[in-house]
Amino acid sequence: MFAPVSVTLEHGERMGVAGESGCGKTTLLKAVAGLLPAAAAEIGGRTIRGSIGYIPQQALASFSPFLTVGEQITELTRSERRTAELLAQVGLDSPRFLQAYPHQLSGGERQRVLMVQAFALRPSVIVADEPTANLDPDREAELLDLLDRHSLETGAAILVASHREHVFRTLGCRMLRMTPEDSSAAPFAPRESTAGPPLLEVRRLTKTFRRRDWLTRTRPVVRALDDVSIEIGAGECVVLYGPSGAGKSTLARCIAGRERWDSGSVDWHARAGAAAPRRVQFVQQEPSESLNPRVSIGDALREACTEADRDWLPKIRLPAEWIDRRTGELSEGQRARIAILRAAAPLQEGLLILDESLSGLDPANRGHILSFLCAMQQERNLSLLLVTHDLEVGAALNARVVHLRAGRIVPEAGHP
Repeated sequence: MFAPVSVTLEHGERMGVAGESGCGKTTLLKAVAGLLPAAAAEIGGRTIRGSIGYIPQQALASFSPFLTVGEQITELTRSERRTAELLAQVGLDSPRFLQAYPHQLSGGERQRVLMVQAFALRPSVIVADEPTANLDPDREAELLDLLDRHSLETGAAILVASHREHVFRTLGCRMLRMTPEDSSAAPFAPRESTAGPPLLEVRRLTKTFRRRDWLTRTRPVVRALDDVSIEIGAGECVVLYGPSGAGKSTLARCIAGRERWDSGSVDWHARAGAAAPRRVQFVQQEPSESLNPRVSIGDALREACTEADRDWLPKIRLPAEWIDRRTGELSEGQRARIAILRAAAPLQEGLLILDESLSGLDPANRGHILSFLCAMQQERNLSLLLVTHDLEVGAALNARVVHLRAGRIVPEAGHP
């Protein structure tokens, strides 16, 4: 996968691992954590003394779907009280987080639970693979501070991979760069933000969940969306912004037809004289959920669009000769690019929804994907709905920002 790499960490030391998507960062971290089979890696030198707390990149795939969050953490802590204390440290102090199943949490909430599981082992080394990728800026700052304080108090070393340079600066890391630092922006010229006639109208949407409280034997209602209304015009780009757990993914899934709502309506419009089919494609937070690891890239693309071939791959900065490579052989960032291409390819004058789908990309590849999306917008008059914690992405796309907080739309981004 990569040339020989030497990593030496002393007690309390921090090292950052940077590089483009697919350069081997995750493979290196798994090797250090002892999670690769012997046939996949050859590791020499001294071994780590003590336990390792590993925070993986693929949050949902790292949990058992059959156990609650509380049960899975308590298997490590052997104490329900300590489990509750650890969850409170990362802002998940409501009893519902103990009783929720992993799929009932947002991507950012699952990421925080992974950090709790790593801390539960009282590790001498914390190995973290993109630990803040799905977190809003406030939660990211809180968790980096928590990681920093945990290291200072316990003497644990930190080995962290990230596409965000400020993560390394905040933690005071010395750097291991697996590819040269690329500070140049990818060629990118977004068109002016102009909205055509309405493509979609969401009117007074309400969505609630019932989660069983094992202590009181009741099923309290959790309101994920509360009277939400939003309009998206043909050819328009809209950013859905807000803190983790605000209901952004729930709204996106309702629009895509993947969730049922309690009340309200989702109405699709068409050009004059045409029918109004529901033309929407949805890209999930974790692309591994939507791609079969056993099929080739070409087969995955042709499932969505019969015209897709090897000429599509350079558009997302992948070699054309990879068309027969299995998706399971790709990095998480490379799979994200395939998932975006697969969703966009069949759309004509429809809506493409990206649910934090750019968070796992390094700056260079993110710039190329943004250029690709802008080109698709112009060629096919596509509308875009981006669920993101990164307002810079919205600014680059000249997008209209819709701010969601606690299931309700607030007047403007940053409004309390």
